[in-house]
Amino acid sequence: MTEHDYDSLGYNGMSKRLFAAWYDLLNAGVENRVIPYRRLTAGLANGKVLEIGGGTGANLEFYPPGADLTFVEPNPHMAVRLQRNAEKLGRSVTIAPGFGENLPFEDASFDTAVTTLVLCMVSDVESVVSEVRRVLKPGGRFLFYEHVVSTHKLLGIWQGLFNPIWKFATTGCNLNRDLSGEIGRAGFSQVECRRFSLSVGVPITIPNIVGVATV
Repeated sequence: MTEHDYDSLGYNGMSKRLFAAWYDLLNAGVENRVIPYRRLTAGLANGKVLEIGGGTGANLEFYPPGADLTFVEPNPHMAVRLQRNAEKLGRSVTIAPGFGENLPFEDASFDTAVTTLVLCMVSDVESVVSEVRRVLKPGGRFLFYEHVVSTHKLLGIWQGLFNPIWKFATTGCNLNRDLSGEIGRAGFSQVECRRFSLSVGVPITIPNIVGVATV
């Protein structure tokens, strides 16, 4: 990856630099609650692995030692931190600039794909999930952990009303996406998904899903 690669994506702005600098601190308050679900996604990956939206590398320590790790990360400042954290852990990684909506890989390239708290941020969920399915080998697995819109009507309405404020405050995260539906409609041969609620230190819990979709 080079600065030119990221410049061509339009991702060298000051807001992206600041977001990368503060990302780990912002997540620190909820990270202990998230660890069990990193183990159920990154921790179960095998073979040639693709993580979309690697961020600063929160999943690195959970990947099995033999996993061949490739990350797609569009923010160059995140990518620098991801590379640095991988080196600290002694992990060899490949980091590619790009977006999940148009992955820079050939069909059937990976055994496992992983997203953790990423699909809430992407521009086009349907395209990202379709691309994940495209780059997975036959029998390959998509391991995902995400927060989603509530199935309870009143909470779902609240999520929709609050979403513009939340999206602005988090530089793009959406509270009200039906991600289990998007994954279920993507054409995988099998989808296993568990729904649960997670407290993030406020009175209202946030609906989450964790699961696996098989090509």
